[in-house]
Amino acid sequence: MLALLLAIATLQDSAIARAQSLLAAGRAQFARPVIGRYAALEAFRAAARLDPTNPEPLYWQMQVGFYLGSDEGDVLAREAILKILALTPDYQDVWERFQTVYRNPKIWRRADRALAQHAEDVGALERRAELAIALDEPQRADSLAAEVLRRRAPAPYVPGYLLRAEASFDAGRDASGHAWYDSALAYADADSSGAMWDAVWMIASPAEVRAQDSTPPGERRRFFERFWTKRDPNLLTPGNERIAEHFRRFAYARRSFRLLHPLNLYHRSPRYRALVMATQRDFLQQVAQQDPSSALAGLDARGLIYIRHGPPDRLLLGIFDPLNPVGGAASPLDVEGWLYQTPAGALTIGFRRASGSLMANVAAGDFIFLPTNRRQARSTRIALQTDRSTVPAPLEARVWSAFFKNADLGLTDAYYKAQGDSAAVVLWDAVGEAVRASGPGLLQVTVPPGGYALGLDVDSAGVLGRARRDVVVPPFSLVDLGLSSLALAPASELLDRDATLRAMPADLVYPTGMPLAAYVEIYGLTTDRDGRSQYRVRYTFEPVRSLAARLLRSARAVVFEFERDAPTPGAAERLVIEPDKLPAGRYRVTVAVTDLRRNVKSESVALEVTIR
Repeated sequence: MLALLLAIATLQDSAIARAQSLLAAGRAQFARPVIGRYAALEAFRAAARLDPTNPEPLYWQMQVGFYLGSDEGDVLAREAILKILALTPDYQDVWERFQTVYRNPKIWRRADRALAQHAEDVGALERRAELAIALDEPQRADSLAAEVLRRRAPAPYVPGYLLRAEASFDAGRDASGHAWYDSALAYADADSSGAMWDAVWMIASPAEVRAQDSTPPGERRRFFERFWTKRDPNLLTPGNERIAEHFRRFAYARRSFRLLHPLNLYHRSPRYRALVMATQRDFLQQVAQQDPSSALAGLDARGLIYIRHGPPDRLLLGIFDPLNPVGGAASPLDVEGWLYQTPAGALTIGFRRASGSLMANVAAGDFIFLPTNRRQARSTRIALQTDRSTVPAPLEARVWSAFFKNADLGLTDAYYKAQGDSAAVVLWDAVGEAVRASGPGLLQVTVPPGGYALGLDVDSAGVLGRARRDVVVPPFSLVDLGLSSLALAPASELLDRDATLRAMPADLVYPTGMPLAAYVEIYGLTTDRDGRSQYRVRYTFEPVRSLAARLLRSARAVVFEFERDAPTPGAAERLVIEPDKLPAGRYRVTVAVTDLRRNVKSESVALEVTIR
């Protein structure tokens, strides 16, 4: 018996030695020009038969597959990867390579069965959780991820938190999803896996990509908090619905828009992509520059747009441009036109199945961007650099803003008031830092002057209204003449700043028969030796009428003008206007102030009001 065992061991050693020789010969063949790849493949296959527990021959078979590309290479690479997963689930970069070959539910299940052979391997459990999410089995994914976190305890593990968050969102358990995502955020500074960025890079703007590249480890949490805060579709709720929306879109896109031919030369070669796009007009080359991210995400061009903007508002099969559906229709299997209605206008995007040929008019391979006119090219570029929420906000957000100098030098008080039960306002600066206020009635934030992104959401009887736009918060000087915003309230007595702003109606509609109290602050007036200032103030109520009304009768402005003697360099100009002075109508109201000592004039920003 001993002799037999020794003989078997000798044979095994001999087989392993022969396998190593075949590996060496195969690597030499692999390094040769194209003709050596198939000879290398045969050597690697022979080595795998002689040494079936060694993943190295399979890894080199995978390498041959990736080199060959096309569907043939994809099958070679994928089969080798699945065998390696059954042997050694964490072998080199095999799992990362698995993300770049064609996959479908059948292949995902084969990978899951291979990894299930390593029940004690926490890495295999984590990958099985990822596969369960891909298979639309969120409950199983959550159970596997929970076991991953249990085995890695007590150390925090961000990828595990993200898996549980994604599984919860996919299952419709948003509260649980937000809790797990908050856990991931809490430890983002200490995480070196890159999992946080891997989950969101496909919706990032070019500026955010640059910012992420330059973010040091200790600032990652703040980066991702800013990343999501600017995308919050409802500033009135404690959670951010956009996070759940993103993960659900991501799961749908992986199932519905995954690449069918990921090792096609189109996805592997920027030069080839440029050749395909060169068959169109020159401006399409700019669109082609965005396309490589499709291969990195494992999605076709439709998937990239879906993750950013959700389902299109209109989809036409066989038509490139939904705004121009004239002409002969193409095959509905090979051409799609998507339309999105956005606050900036309509975005229309054309797709064609054309990644498999140098001729962009040949239907083959995966869907790529194929604009048919300059409007579509511009829409595609915008869509690839922006994203949106589809959380409904049908209410028109009617709001006014007002700006006043803060008591502290270099700061401005910004006020907002919206029509509704409650509102929330956020100002984001250039680096994404935010100041916010929320509640019913008047809202105030204090910020340095400059450019900001404004977010303002309004709730009225449970219906949401949303406003997103860029704003400039003005500076106010101590020495240069300037005016604050004009505040106008229905009142019969002089009011201070706060009382005027609080009484100022959100829709700027005032009742007839009611006096109006005006308030404006004047900055930078010249003082005499006694510390007093002299100025002339002129209130102008210019009627706003239709063209027909202006032609039929003259539109005469109502003007109030006074000279004042102010005891302080910072004057609060106030006036009560009796109701008989202003007939019902719509007015454009301005205030102009002239510093009488310097003969310098300044005028307020116009305010449009309605009296009825």
